[in-house]
Amino acid sequence: MNISKIQTITPNFRNEQPKKREFIDKFSEAVRNPRDVNDCVAVPRGIFKAYLFIMGGFGLLGISGALPQKMKNTKMLLNITGNILNFISAIYFAKPFAVKGVSPTVKREDVN
Repeated sequence: MNISKIQTITPNFRNEQPKKREFIDKFSEAVRNPRDVNDCVAVPRGIFKAYLFIMGGFGLLGISGALPQKMKNTKMLLNITGNILNFISAIYFAKPFAVKGVSPTVKREDVN
């Protein structure tokens, strides 16, 4: 008589590997209120691009400020590039207000 063990875990018929836990999963379990980590806000793409450009611009300006005076050409190039990125960021921030109808307003019903 053959006796086999009872499997408590259902077999994976599709041959999929279980998802590997990421850092954010571990982090959200350690936080008192996990909704703070998993909560999301609807932001128009233009505003998101503006934030990316402004972070990149100020990052390059910070790096150029940390370089020694010997690297004059590199420092000047980083300053110019950082200021251009900040200018592009200002355009993305102002575009929804200056040109009507470019980006539609996000409605609460669409988010839910």
